Amino acid sequence: MTTLDINQIIDKAKATPFLVHIVVLGCLCSIIEGFEMIVLGMIIPNLAKDWGLKPEDFEYAHLAVLFGILAGSIFAGILMDKIGRRKSMLLMFGLGTIGMGVSFFLENMTQLIILRFLTGLGAGGSLPIALAIVTEYSPKKVRNMLAVLVYAGAPFATTVGGYIGPHFIEMYDWKGMFLLGFMMSLPIFLWMVFFLPESLKYLVAKEKNTEKAKKLLIKVDSSITIAETDRLFINEKSIAKSPIGALFSEGRSIVTFLLWIAFIGGQFIVYFMSLWLPTILQNNGWEQNLSLNAIGHYYLGAGIGGIIIGWMADRWGSAKVLAIAFPLAALLYFWLGQVVDDPDMWFIIAPFAGAVSVGAMMAKAPFAASLYPTTIRGTGIGTAMGVGRIGGLLTPGVGAALVAANVTAAQFYNIATIAPIICASAILVILLITRKKKFGIDNIQ
Repeated sequence: MTTLDINQIIDKAKATPFLVHIVVLGCLCSIIEGFEMIVLGMIIPNLAKDWGLKPEDFEYAHLAVLFGILAGSIFAGILMDKIGRRKSMLLMFGLGTIGMGVSFFLENMTQLIILRFLTGLGAGGSLPIALAIVTEYSPKKVRNMLAVLVYAGAPFATTVGGYIGPHFIEMYDWKGMFLLGFMMSLPIFLWMVFFLPESLKYLVAKEKNTEKAKKLLIKVDSSITIAETDRLFINEKSIAKSPIGALFSEGRSIVTFLLWIAFIGGQFIVYFMSLWLPTILQNNGWEQNLSLNAIGHYYLGAGIGGIIIGWMADRWGSAKVLAIAFPLAALLYFWLGQVVDDPDMWFIIAPFAGAVSVGAMMAKAPFAASLYPTTIRGTGIGTAMGVGRIGGLLTPGVGAALVAANVTAAQFYNIATIAPIICASAILVILLITRKKKFGIDNIQ
């Protein structure tokens, strides 16, 4: 009988079609979560006109989305450590797909708030599950980059929405955006039903379905031979505490708290731009189509930047890279505010600002995954992303107040610089703490 360490095999494995398939599914899941973030912000001008309301009247609808995503992230994180990654993904993504389709038939604000919450619940719960699956199947040397690649689907969704969305709005008015979201979600959900695998590490850690785990291991590395008597195991310390409690045990308390602070700042960045950027630009004289193209252009750089930052993190360490990227993002935001009256220059700078700010925010996901062992990794990622939504919850109120106050775009960007500075501070302290304790971030167990 041979004992096989799953971590060692996966860490040293090469890229396979099986791994590519998992990463692609994760990216598609992230695209839908990203689309859910921006869909309401893109249709507010049309929806407000149709219902005889003001843009700031949609504050509670914005909050419903964010509360849904917050609850979904935390719930899915705990759920996937209990019943598995696959079942949790089908449940959460299926809920989001149904919510997006039913939203086409909205008639009033009450329905909008309810459906925004339910759709956010499903979409928000799907992304941490996707990140957990991809992280647990990725070789160590490309783990950060692949996880960020999955996260990059979210800003790519804003690019799709920014460039394709206006055509659907022209054909179906504001309902067209929900139709576009449903048309993207349904095929992905069906693909997951038939082809999404369970996490190999989860099966082994929970000692479930050994034969299935062995078949998955061969897909990870087809060069190995596994006998019926061979035993699979994960060389990780067993945790007896509840998943939530374990996040604060054995030296994790301060690191977990600071990680949450960094996620709060990162989510504020994403939602502040996706929810209010088109409205702010239109209030400052930009045409509607130009403002929608602007947000797509901004997030195009975010996806590319996230991949580059993930690549850098695999080589020089996540904490170091993030501690540099976020201050740079603050400088670029300030610069955007100075050139808002020059759209040509704004469009040149915007992709770089998105690349650094949102790209760095995406790199926090694999950074978070590296802090926790398999049995609580889902909870660790999910709670960090869920608590991080507090930053998103602040954006509807802040944005509505700014719109009501008729702030200039320059003032809007000055306020936006605060969040990346907070992120940089939290990441830097984590780096200092781990150095003082003389252990690497990847070894925090």
